[in-house]
Amino acid sequence: MSSPVLQLTGLSKSYGHGDIFSGISFEVWSGKTVGLFGQSGSGKSTLGRCIMRLEAPSSGYITMQGMDLARMGLRKLRELRPSFQMIFQHPEVSLNPRMTLAESVAEPLMVHKGIGIDEALKEIRPLISRVGLRDEHLARYPHQLSGGEVQRAVLSRIFSLQPKLVVADEPTSMLDVSVQAQVLRLMQDLQKETGVSYLFISHDPDVMSVMCDQVLWLDHGNGVMYDRTAFLDRVKTEYNPVAPA
Repeated sequence: MSSPVLQLTGLSKSYGHGDIFSGISFEVWSGKTVGLFGQSGSGKSTLGRCIMRLEAPSSGYITMQGMDLARMGLRKLRELRPSFQMIFQHPEVSLNPRMTLAESVAEPLMVHKGIGIDEALKEIRPLISRVGLRDEHLARYPHQLSGGEVQRAVLSRIFSLQPKLVVADEPTSMLDVSVQAQVLRLMQDLQKETGVSYLFISHDPDVMSVMCDQVLWLDHGNGVMYDRTAFLDRVKTEYNPVAPA
């Protein structure tokens, strides 16, 4: 019997002033996308960072491949890291400004496989082309690229490691609308081709309705899971209330 790619059980995070979220439980299955939706301050980005172990949860379990990430030591976490990756909201901080694009996209394979840059670039070149980057982009530095080009480079870095799960934290919110659509379509295509699962974080209901199979709506530290239809029904109720007669 198959098991979910990611399983959260009773996950909570507290700071000194109280709970950010409490008792969050859900599953993400292979090839599916679960959204984390909520207003600013609802805890969705903090939840994503806890799943990535960039922050430590206060309690609960984060299970991947039968192992609890919440209690995993750093050495074991490094071994597992290629299988779960993150796309950050701000493209300009995703790549090292002192590295060319060629160096940046080759770096994950160089680190995790112990190979040189030429071998890494040879291996990743089909993926570079797949995400829509050309050879002339490889000699450029991040400040010489558009936001959309940087996010395409980030996708090539991530997918070179063949991840099982990608946490995408508002990955297109800083991009122009037309570029947003291109990047989202590319992410959907890569999912179909690789079977990767996404945890997609956004405050935009339109993006969530396009990308997600299910949506966890975070509100005052609690989460309620909806399928796409039920999510859109709640959006219509809360964002487009019927005016009183």
